Amino acid sequence: MHAEGTQHSLEKVLAQEVQCTGRLLECLEAERLALTRRDLELLEKTTLGKVQYTRQLEELEAQREALVTELGFASGPDTLLDCFRSLPQADRLIQLWEQVLANTEACQTGNLTNGGILESSRQHVEQALSILRGQSGTPSLYDPNGDASANLGQRELGKV
Repeated sequence: MHAEGTQHSLEKVLAQEVQCTGRLLECLEAERLALTRRDLELLEKTTLGKVQYTRQLEELEAQREALVTELGFASGPDTLLDCFRSLPQADRLIQLWEQVLANTEACQTGNLTNGGILESSRQHVEQALSILRGQSGTPSLYDPNGDASANLGQRELGKV
């Protein structure tokens, strides 16, 4: 493939990455809604979407790296902009890449937020279970992994 065709392919892959990261971001927003509403059906749907878009992004990244290599540049974040700048439509390629990076950063933030919601829910469930077991709601000991010990306050009734 000649350089002009490779540039067109590169622009196409970058546009697909923008679209895919945007869809992943929408999925994360839907996941946040599902978590706050405790909607398990929607949560399952968003999880499947996240897996699908993540796999698609991995494939697009591999395609982009192959195209950059074909243009004579080593793959990697440091050389990517150099590659774009060497091409006639550099401004368009850089604009697409910056949108990919912005979407990716928003996805990371959304994923961290959703992880915080999950952790908070997990802690509430653990506290409720502790109360139901007649234990204090705030464990003071941790296991070797740094997690609160799940069997605090339980007594061994006997050994066989």
